[in-house]
Amino acid sequence: MNNTTKKRHPSLQPLSRDHGIGLVCVQHGRKAVRASEHDRLRLAEQIRAVGRDVILSYLEDEQRVLSPVIADEALRAEFQQHHNNVRKLITELDQMEPDVDPGLGLIARVGDSLDAYVRWEENSLFPYLEQTLDGEELNKLTGLTESLETGRSRPTQLLHRSIALEIPSGLPGMEAATNS
Repeated sequence: MNNTTKKRHPSLQPLSRDHGIGLVCVQHGRKAVRASEHDRLRLAEQIRAVGRDVILSYLEDEQRVLSPVIADEALRAEFQQHHNNVRKLITELDQMEPDVDPGLGLIARVGDSLDAYVRWEENSLFPYLEQTLDGEELNKLTGLTESLETGRSRPTQLLHRSIALEIPSGLPGMEAATNS
């Protein structure tokens, strides 16, 4: 099998690793589609806590280290827009009372926003930076992201502990998935 995945420049690897936590939240949001209200509340609480305590700080770090090196104004505006969307939706979810069902709409918007943000950075922004930054700029960025990495705590493994759903989805072939 031909693996076409390109290894990230060391300056961007810590930021790519940060994206993993966002993608786990996306999975939790998608799992909420077939969840009971009780399970949806538990999934929403996990997304809320990780969003507030982890993802928002990752966004701030990215803003600080990447904004100055994105020379293309349209790309920088898109970068800012993705961050603003994620920030707004996580804040909206965080402001809800923990015992109030946020419903599928808000959870889906949070998940979709996180998914779009991560995929855009990985498929558009990071390749652009790898191609346009010179060696000195990449080395400077490496120093900044390595200092971020030393203080990182990624609760991805904690989030991977699955919530067994109380009710089956009713979709063919999904009965076994409700217990994962």
